Amino acid sequence: MMNQPVRLKSFFRLLALPPLLLLLTAGSCYQQPVVKVRSYQDQPLILPAQDSSWLVINYWASWCEPCLKEIPELNRLAQSFDDVQVWGIDFDNPTSADALGRKIHTLGIEFPVVLPEDVPLLELDQPQVLPATYLIAPDGSVQKLLHGPQTMATLQAEIERLKAL
Repeated sequence: MMNQPVRLKSFFRLLALPPLLLLLTAGSCYQQPVVKVRSYQDQPLILPAQDSSWLVINYWASWCEPCLKEIPELNRLAQSFDDVQVWGIDFDNPTSADALGRKIHTLGIEFPVVLPEDVPLLELDQPQVLPATYLIAPDGSVQKLLHGPQTMATLQAEIERLKAL
């Protein structure tokens, strides 16, 4: 008779195990939905990255002096690392592809710029301060929003810091 209470305790522990395992693994099973947008340059852009790249999304405007100084740094970043992608978003949301194309050409932007009609698909809050740069992990989760001009070195350092967390 002494063994029966012990068996019941074991039985109830076993019943509690599946819900506990479900709770413990639920967070690791969740994946960000795949978002597909297009760039002015007619490139398909996919979030989360299909190749485990970090994504730098920069909001810029042609009237923003710090933005103009930051663009060459973003061009260098986009060309220098295989595991980092750079996308741009025109804060002013031009009404035509031609207007966007003229800005891209005038400012010397060499990285993909998301078409204005596709920007809402990214579900990013439009920043109140420019320049603004979102750092997005390979799983598609926003890790940080940086305000103010960035350099290739500051962005690289911040990505490395976030990778280590």
